[in-house]
Amino acid sequence: MFARSVRPLTVALLTTALGACASHRTYEDEVTHSAEAVRDTLHGLAFTTDEPVELKTTGPLAVNVDNFAGDVEVRANPKALVTTVEVRRVSSMGLGRMDEARAELVDVKWTATLEPRAGGGDTLQIRANADNPEPHFFHADILVITPALDSVSVRTMNGNVAVVANQGPVDIETTRGNVRMLTPWPMTQAIRIITSEGSIDYRVRGESKGAFDAQSHGGEVRQLCQYGQWLSLAPENDQDRLIATLNGGRNQILLRTSEKNIRIAVVPDPTNVGREIVDP
Repeated sequence: MFARSVRPLTVALLTTALGACASHRTYEDEVTHSAEAVRDTLHGLAFTTDEPVELKTTGPLAVNVDNFAGDVEVRANPKALVTTVEVRRVSSMGLGRMDEARAELVDVKWTATLEPRAGGGDTLQIRANADNPEPHFFHADILVITPALDSVSVRTMNGNVAVVANQGPVDIETTRGNVRMLTPWPMTQAIRIITSEGSIDYRVRGESKGAFDAQSHGGEVRQLCQYGQWLSLAPENDQDRLIATLNGGRNQILLRTSEKNIRIAVVPDPTNVGREIVDP
């Protein structure tokens, strides 16, 4: 674990780069995980990744995440046999307090519980908090991978959020973080994404519907509709505001941010993107 890495620094970096792969992660996950470890070490952060928790779930999973701070990624992978929860605990006290930071990582606590859902299926509840007098020095990065994903609710701060291949509604609130919602399933239910100082990417297929209300204070709202009927006639529409409908939908799609751009794309393959999204 990197939180207990040995000196010199070069040994720690090599250990991270060559660490064993986790079975639930993709190649891209492994590259990202290694890059984060190197970056955080160079910036004087203490961190550790807890042993993943594997859960047997039934049908498309509803996921509710309440995180005190940090990144959250929830995605469906039809090749997965179980639902996996992985949490990375991080302290940013700095090089001068590294020993203290490592010792106090135990103050970041989290729980994952599985509850039956009315009508069938399961709901995964994840809670993370920092039981420390200086909680602003800590955060938890949460990764959830499940065979099939229904609805998602995320509350966090100072963190990026990604929801991939959901079949149901999404409700996300974060601050100072980018948000992605990418799904190959037709979206016909309500979506709510609120962030600040971060971009929003909303990418769906042409069979989706929605009544869009998107606004960025200090950024732009951009849209690309390759399939479906897009209607955008509201007088309020400007470079930073967009009110429109997709295929006559009445399900609200509410998108809000500041300083950064909102990108709405209705395309054949919404999840076929890299680390950077440049369209529209």
